[in-house]
Parts: sequence; C-alpha cells; structure tokens
Amino acid sequence: MAALLASLVWAFAVEPGPVCSEAVPCGPDWGGMAQLGLAVGLVYWAARGSDLVLVAAPLLAVSVGLTEVPGADAASAVANLGVIAAVGLCWAGARERVAARRRQRELALRAAGEARHRLPGSVMPLQRGTVLIAVGATLCGLAAWAVGMGLGGIRADERRADAAVAVEAEVIARHDLSLRVRLDGTRTVTVDALFPEHYPVGGTVTVLEDGTWRRLVAEPYDAFDWQLLVLVAGLPGLSLLGSGLLARRRAVALRRAPVPALRVLERLGEDGLVRVYAADDVAGSDPVLVCDRVVAVRVAGPGEPVVADPRAVEPRLREAVLFGAPHDGGGGTGTGHHGGAAAPGAGARPRAGEGRGTGTVGCPVEEHLPRVDW
Repeated sequence: MAALLASLVWAFAVEPGPVCSEAVPCGPDWGGMAQLGLAVGLVYWAARGSDLVLVAAPLLAVSVGLTEVPGADAASAVANLGVIAAVGLCWAGARERVAARRRQRELALRAAGEARHRLPGSVMPLQRGTVLIAVGATLCGLAAWAVGMGLGGIRADERRADAAVAVEAEVIARHDLSLRVRLDGTRTVTVDALFPEHYPVGGTVTVLEDGTWRRLVAEPYDAFDWQLLVLVAGLPGLSLLGSGLLARRRAVALRRAPVPALRVLERLGEDGLVRVYAADDVAGSDPVLVCDRVVAVRVAGPGEPVVADPRAVEPRLREAVLFGAPHDGGGGTGTGHHGGAAAPGAGARPRAGEGRGTGTVGCPVEEHLPRVDW
C-alpha cells in the first residue's frame, strides 16, 4: 500500500494545472472527481483489506491509462505509469488475500466434517450492520443530493450564458480569485476568476454579461464545492453501506441453514477482542483467530438462573462452540461456557441453559462436535 500511496502523491504533484482559454474553457471535471474518488477509496480499501480493491484497482488503472498517460509530459507520464504499476501490485495482493481466505474456509470445513448444526434457539438474532447501513445510507443520500445541486448549478449557468451578451474587456488588475476589467473602454467591473494568473494585465478577455450577472467565457460555473462534498460523503457512505450489508448478509446466512460447528477454546481479553485457540492448545499460546465480539444477551426469564455477564473480561480459557466457517474478514458466531474453569479436553459439559458466550448466548459444549485442530 505504501507504493500505491507514494505513486499517487507523485502523480498529483507533477500533474500540470489546467489552462483555461476561450477555445478550451475550464469547467466541472466529473471524470477527474471519479478518478480521485477511486484513488482515495483504493488506498482506504487496501488498508482495510477489502475485496472492493478487486473492482476499484482495474477501474483506476484503465482510467489513468486512457485519460492521463496520452499527451502527458515526460514527468507526468512516468508518474502515471508508476500509479498503474502500483495499482497492479495492489490488485495482486487483494487476489492473494481472497485465495488465503478461501483456503481458511476450506480448512475449517474439513475440520468440521460433514455434520452441520443450526444455531441454538436461545441465541438471539444478531442485528449486525444496522448502524453501518443507517449511517452509510444517510451519507450516500447526502452525496446524491450534492450531485443534484452541482448539476443544477451547471444547468443554471448554461441558461444564463445562453441569454448573455459577449463583451470584449481589457484586464487592468488581478486579485487572488478575480479580475478587474474595463468594458467598452469606460466601465470597470470585477469578475470571478479561479486562475487569474492565466490572464496578463493589459490582455483581452471575453466576458458574458446579462444584467448584473457576469463571468468569463473561459471559466464556466465550477461545481468543485459540490464535488468535494460528493467525495467526503460518498466514499465513507459507500464503504459503510457495503460493510453493513455484508455483515447483515453473513448474520442472516448463519440462521438460514445448518452450518459447520467446531469445538474450540476462547479467551476474552481486556482489549475487547476474542482470541480463539485450537481445542488442543490448552496453554492458549497460539490463537488461530482474533475477532471482535458482538454480545447478544438474552435476559433471564422467571425461574431461570442468573449467569455471569458475557461482556466481562475473562482471562481464563474456556471451551466454546464456533458456528460457521471462520476466515479473515468473515462472519461467525461463538458460544461458550462461563461456568467454572474446567480444563479443555476433560469432557466438561455445562448443564442446559448455562451456556453463555463472548459472541452470543446459550449453547452447551457438545461432545460430539469435532475439535478444531489447525
């Protein structure tokens, strides 16, 4: 990822700025915005190990190859070719991660054998992804609104330009984001200019005038502010929405049909992470899986025993049942025993209703389940 980030910074640094002219006016660059969004998103998704890299990387490479390399100067062409090479390495790394996940799933399925088990009825439905979906959808809606506002501003500018009169003007002064020009040899007015350095003092420019509305012919309405809002809201919105939908799909898949189940050992650390160990690793020395916990606690009903809070930090190893085929970035549900510290492998079985887990609730450790041994 470092090579990708360095190549992108290099390419942006050596890229020449736009030159506005009446023959080739500047204006909203939606293609450039999409390319920038892909570049920023690719860096983020690569850092997160997201499968979206497999889609974003080819799109960015093709976009750079078709729009940036042809006609570029030597420095810019070399920088953009470096971007394409770094994007290719990033894509290859993502392919290798996908292959590694597939091997992890296959290993877990072989360890689980042919048997499949349904989640215990006492395990509450996991509403995974709800917050991510809500926040992501809101941000995507904001990005869509920004696109509409940007396009609306462009159409309004085009309508005013069609009704305006073109007037030749002399540049008499330049400011940070404006020009002072003389119209008809007598009137002096100020017009906005994003690139005032392109217009020398004493030179001539063409100004469109419609009442009090004026702008340079070379610089139509620029929706940069709206485009920036699209990027700021759209990129995290798409990422959060995609992550939420994926988490929801995986949670639903755990209940849709019987899934593999493995006997494992687990420990909940002070950092809030659950470390899962092979069933024969009684010392807890080499975790095979580290994951976040999602607590779904079912409140005890009348007459039911009160059990320890599954959210409490538990430094001891406990036997647990892991449902699903665990792999990097995948979803699964683990249920474990919060009772005494029975030694793993000693055949300890909690009584019915005592099973409690760091991930969900309510599954005794069944003796007939396979013991995972990675």
